[in-house]
Amino acid sequence: MAQKRVKAEAAGCGLTRRELLLRGAAAAVLLAQRRASGEEPAAASQTASSPATQYAPPWWVERHGPQSRVVSVRSERAVTASTDDPLVFEEMIDAGVRRLTGEPTAALSWRRILGAPERIAVKFNSVGARELDTNNALALTLVDRLEAAGFQRRAITLVEVPEYVIERAGCQKAASGWDGSVEVGDGREPLARYWSEADAVINVALLKTHKIAGMSCSLKNLSHAIIQHPARFHANGCSPYVGQIVRQPVVAEKLKLNLVNALRLVIRNGPEAATEDIVDYGALIFGFDPLATDQIGWSTLAIERHQRGMPGEIEVPYLVSAAVGGVGRWRPREIDHQSIVASG
Repeated sequence: MAQKRVKAEAAGCGLTRRELLLRGAAAAVLLAQRRASGEEPAAASQTASSPATQYAPPWWVERHGPQSRVVSVRSERAVTASTDDPLVFEEMIDAGVRRLTGEPTAALSWRRILGAPERIAVKFNSVGARELDTNNALALTLVDRLEAAGFQRRAITLVEVPEYVIERAGCQKAASGWDGSVEVGDGREPLARYWSEADAVINVALLKTHKIAGMSCSLKNLSHAIIQHPARFHANGCSPYVGQIVRQPVVAEKLKLNLVNALRLVIRNGPEAATEDIVDYGALIFGFDPLATDQIGWSTLAIERHQRGMPGEIEVPYLVSAAVGGVGRWRPREIDHQSIVASG
């Protein structure tokens, strides 16, 4: 890949105006969530947000100190890159994983992220994907970068992308059926077989509003997609079920990276995508902690909606219950959000 210049906006030289806006939006969102929930996370009932079995904190909370790092990489050419210049995606992906891990190369970064798995699943989101028209090119480029890091294409399973993309990428189609289970609410739900078969999972979410849950991003891209009967768990804005599912070891231990596709956003009427509800944003967001990446995603939606004069807060109850349940970090002071501009 041709060497490209990557400029950090917020690396030791103060925050940009957009970074300040995002931080402010995160704080405003936090207050809105507290008003919506009627409780502070630290004081809330654990039984309201956790299944009967209590689990240790997920690895991303235990391993990375008092803050969860989230890296946003933006490029003015990212949206057109889906058809014109996939090298822009290469630059963005490489810059994101390097900054997230602190490693000097993308190959070392991927090894630190994934370890040495025999089977990797990459979970996309197919709802609205055709209209957004970014997933396929991103999937192909991501597989290229994994191969460049030493992972075999045939060891990679692509989930929720068209079959012709899977064939072109030289990867595996997701296994159908169910294997194992997770505890949700008062019972258990069968778990997707492709998840059980994977050693490591990369979670590639679209950033969208959601008519039921408030927002769809990293957490919901997993929770309601890997169980057999997701419709049973949409009450109360999918709270507390989203956090319950993701926190359990059979899910958390395999989740190695959250990559939010924020190249184009659905800022209202999601999760489906209509032309009038889509805006170009040109970013990829990387994080180990899915709650922290969702908080940055939520702030991003809030800013984009505010700039267009859209009224009303986006209420996402499952973020509150996920915070209560110890799924990850959500307060602005607990999130090390770093922004990068990628340019050719």
